[in-house]
Amino acid sequence: MMYLHRYLRLTPVLAMAILIYMKILPISGDGPLYGSVTFDNYTICEQTWYWSLLYVQNYATDTICLGHSWYLAVDMQLYIISPLLLIALYKWGKKGAAAISVLMLLLAAGLFITMVIGKHSIFSHTSDAMPTIYFSTHTRASPYLVGILFGYFLHANRGVAVKLNRTVVSLGWLISLALLFTCIFSLYGYHNNNKALPIVNEAFNLTLTRIAWPLGLCWVVFACMHGYGGLANSFLSSPLWQPLSKLSYSAYIFHMFIESLNGGITRTNTFFSDYQVMLRFWGDFGLTLLLAFFVYILIEAPFGNLENLLLSTHRTKKKQPDLDAQQKTVGAIEAPATDSTPAPALVTISPLPEVRTKEKPTNN
Repeated sequence: MMYLHRYLRLTPVLAMAILIYMKILPISGDGPLYGSVTFDNYTICEQTWYWSLLYVQNYATDTICLGHSWYLAVDMQLYIISPLLLIALYKWGKKGAAAISVLMLLLAAGLFITMVIGKHSIFSHTSDAMPTIYFSTHTRASPYLVGILFGYFLHANRGVAVKLNRTVVSLGWLISLALLFTCIFSLYGYHNNNKALPIVNEAFNLTLTRIAWPLGLCWVVFACMHGYGGLANSFLSSPLWQPLSKLSYSAYIFHMFIESLNGGITRTNTFFSDYQVMLRFWGDFGLTLLLAFFVYILIEAPFGNLENLLLSTHRTKKKQPDLDAQQKTVGAIEAPATDSTPAPALVTISPLPEVRTKEKPTNN
């Protein structure tokens, strides 16, 4: 049932996006670059759309319909195998956690070896780098396993009061922010100066950042849960994020359409400036949220309600035989006797005669 819920949760919006990408987006604009920006190749979906709806497009084909949908395939595949990891943690506890840790390190080592031996470079845009080390689930599993282990840690220590002194809290935040900012800015020097990045350096960077980033986020969650989040907790737990959380999935699916359309209709040279970048960002962001709102209202929310209705009906039917059996049992206990045979008369038994004992004289 959990797999059906996941599939019904993701697929309607994805299917509508594929349809719009194939039939509507090609006629939505024109220009010298239209149809050739980023991932635009509208004919790809005619041959590979079904792989996307099966969530195996990251392995089944080299030409993915909706290029950014590779993440959905990775997420779905990891979701499918996650019960096996949870069973291991449930049955073997710390031993299961140790096994998952070893698996995480082996997958990270496999990514490093694949990049170094095969010379697969995302930085240098080698032809086979994206399907080999960027789209594949086994090279993306390490952060997911970090999350599984962290969830097990929180579950094993639920209800335990955690008291940390100011020094430990400050050190935790310092390490967390250092990990996060290192993941973001570690390659800034190479990008800024157009330097060639050695494949070993890139392999180390890609392998370690995929573990360092979730570790940094783990501390943020841990600190906020136990009262050490401060302003970060107030910001992240603000109710203002709730409306955006409803639109996040649709925004993820359709944001590339806005960027592709804006890039394709460009007819003149563009000149970089901070203001132009901010203007472009907020324009794309606003249109993406507006489109995501309509998608949520027209597709995501109705299908979600329909799914809840169908699954709740299924659960009700499943519980109905048990309720009927209980009602029959209660009825059998409470129902009066319908036998016409009269009950036997009560027999009155006379009490036993009182036995008297002689009192022995007492010697004073």
